[in-house]
Amino acid sequence: MHANNAGRPYVWDKVYSDIPPSPVTAVTVPDNRFTLEGRDLVMVEVGHTDTEATSVLHVPDLALVVAGDVIYNGAHQYVGEAVLAGLDSWRRAIDQVEALSPRSVVAGHKKSELDDDAARTITETREYLDVAEELMGTENSAVDFFNAMIARYPDRIGRTVLWSMSQAVFGIREHPGEDPVQFIAGGWL
Repeated sequence: MHANNAGRPYVWDKVYSDIPPSPVTAVTVPDNRFTLEGRDLVMVEVGHTDTEATSVLHVPDLALVVAGDVIYNGAHQYVGEAVLAGLDSWRRAIDQVEALSPRSVVAGHKKSELDDDAARTITETREYLDVAEELMGTENSAVDFFNAMIARYPDRIGRTVLWSMSQAVFGIREHPGEDPVQFIAGGWL
């Protein structure tokens, strides 16, 4: 949270106008759990997904996971940072969510008309990573990759995210040894 807040003037304030001030005020809770309205809510740290240090919120007696950046639902997934750590770390995070046995998953990035069915969203998130990884290996440029992903997923929302990610992935690939942050941030601008 602190890292994203520090980068805000360089990326997010340039991409989106009129974002209200948002100081980081979150604090950790003992044992990564708390109770709300008589229900246990458990924070589960799952590692690197579309960004570093991702976590999910599990409500066991509702068979619910609020998945944030781990599970997407009808939206293009941002793999621009994930390529640095490798997509397998994201796959392990998906496995951790699945091991919680949710019936419903609330995705942090979602096409509003879609339901929250856990089995479908988990399967589709995994498949997207597989397709993205395959196309990163076969496409020759950010434009080619972007177009191939649109052809494969024409109904997903978030084409700006897809374009930013495409630029980041191919910028990093085409400039090995250079600071990847310039390509990750630059993809948004």
